Amino acid sequence: MVKVIKSAVKCYKKKTKKTVGGKKKIYEYNQYLVPLKRSDKFECSEEVFIIPQNQIAELVGEDLLMAEDYLKNLGATNSHLEAYERELAELEWKHNELSKSYKELVSKNSKNNKKLRLETEQVKILESDKARLMSKLEEVSDIHKDLKKNYELETEKVKVLEEELNKDKDIWTSLKSRLGSKKDGEE
Repeated sequence: MVKVIKSAVKCYKKKTKKTVGGKKKIYEYNQYLVPLKRSDKFECSEEVFIIPQNQIAELVGEDLLMAEDYLKNLGATNSHLEAYERELAELEWKHNELSKSYKELVSKNSKNNKKLRLETEQVKILESDKARLMSKLEEVSDIHKDLKKNYELETEKVKVLEEELNKDKDIWTSLKSRLGSKKDGEE
């Protein structure tokens, strides 16, 4: 985009004194100044072209009104350009902010993924431990059932033996009492 700035050229005379061949001479020459505004925003050492207004017609053609319209539109375009530059600066700022938040989110996501992997591994370990403990529990449960059956069998045996002993005691006591009464009767 072409940047056109309108300004008036200021002239003033400058005098210098020089000594040439032992004689002092005063030289006088014109010095030209083109004042610029701060809003024009030129860079230091930036090269510019200055075209007198009367020579613009030669540059753009014979239709001077068209050139003036072009320059006016260019000035309006410059205001649009400034608005675009402000919008671009704002968008760059937003881009930087979004980049920062994106980097933070990527960092959080990688941390969460790492945490998820560790927890998944831990769950797998716990599931294998659970399966191992369940198989041990089944073994212990089977052993317990066997022991309970053996206990019940032994309890039944003890009851049967006690009943037989009770029966035997009854037989012996009855025999003793019979024998005792016969012995008593013999005496």
